Amino acid sequence: MAISLEDAMTILLEKVKVQEKVYTPLEDCYNRVLAEDIIADMDFPPFDRSPLDGYAVRMEDVEHASSLRPVVLKQVDYVPAGSWPSKNVETGTATRIMTGAKIPEGADAIIRLEDTNVHQDMVSIFTATGANHNICRQGEEICTGQIMLKKGMAIKDGALGILAMLGKSRPLVFKKPKVAILATGTEIVAIDQPLEKGKIRNSNNYMLMAKVREAGGEPILLGQVQDDIDEIEKMLVGHEDVDMYITTGGASVGDYDLMEQLFSKLGITPLFTRLAMKPGMPVIAGCWHDALMVALSGNPASANVSFEVLLRPLLRKMSGVEFLERPRAQAKLKKAFNKKSKSRRFIWARCENIDGRLHAEPIGYQGNGMLAGLLPANALLDISEGSSCLPIGTTVEVRLLVD
Repeated sequence: MAISLEDAMTILLEKVKVQEKVYTPLEDCYNRVLAEDIIADMDFPPFDRSPLDGYAVRMEDVEHASSLRPVVLKQVDYVPAGSWPSKNVETGTATRIMTGAKIPEGADAIIRLEDTNVHQDMVSIFTATGANHNICRQGEEICTGQIMLKKGMAIKDGALGILAMLGKSRPLVFKKPKVAILATGTEIVAIDQPLEKGKIRNSNNYMLMAKVREAGGEPILLGQVQDDIDEIEKMLVGHEDVDMYITTGGASVGDYDLMEQLFSKLGITPLFTRLAMKPGMPVIAGCWHDALMVALSGNPASANVSFEVLLRPLLRKMSGVEFLERPRAQAKLKKAFNKKSKSRRFIWARCENIDGRLHAEPIGYQGNGMLAGLLPANALLDISEGSSCLPIGTTVEVRLLVD
């Protein structure tokens, strides 16, 4: 008997655990998940600095400067970026300063270089409009003690920059769960092999490899194997150090659907064997060597949906991510869905925001074995069981295929 997606999720979430924490070189941390809060131990900027090339001055000296009556000051110092002022700015003086350099004591304004003229050590100031705002204040971006990055967030480019700024060369992150991926089916051949009559190439491994990586896991491709229980077992044995096994093919009830028999041979008690949804109904799950074993349909679109709504949240939990599931929203149908739905259905769709309201258009090529429809899709429509045909304008729930 098929169980609901939510019941299956509850069962499997109890079987997986968050990975260990490891200190990892920053250059290897992209898309890894932080295992600790990152607290600033410094201010940034660490001192008042100039945002532009110009002259550091006292505002009271230059506030009435104009092109007709320029203010003339004496240059007493020069401060390039990375150096420190050697003199204070006093009445009647100015310091040449470069972008990013420390503002000298006594100065409270920066005059743009293009608003000046220099003759020997004398600087003519033609305008001071806004000059007192040309200062990057110490700590205006980051204050000491501030929580900059939170545990459970994936490290993207901005977070990498913050970690580098704070000198975190080896942040504490969660280990990536290892996922072994195996395609089964006598009709499957490797992608670099010529196609013979009745054969198709192994697309599932590469599709799932990408989805595992996106979810935070480390995929291990085992290739493909014919519909033979002993051969399937041989391909899986020797990879007992993984955290999850995903197979495609052999999960239904046909003559060559062998995965239930394989579970029995390996001593795996199935947690469930079918999900009450389409596509992706054939899913057999159990535990083997302290890891999850999940057999998915061999049909690419079906396997993709099963991974997306069931396995991705599990890998997200194992990776230490705070939010497990995709964001959900309500959208209006731009095109009718002209099919009654006895079972819960997931439909590939393209969503767009029109006048502040989300609209969704179901995509053609929704068959279980079809991959082309996935290319333009950025959402999955979640159509409840027992639904009739849905006309244009019907409000439906969508799962947005974004973080």
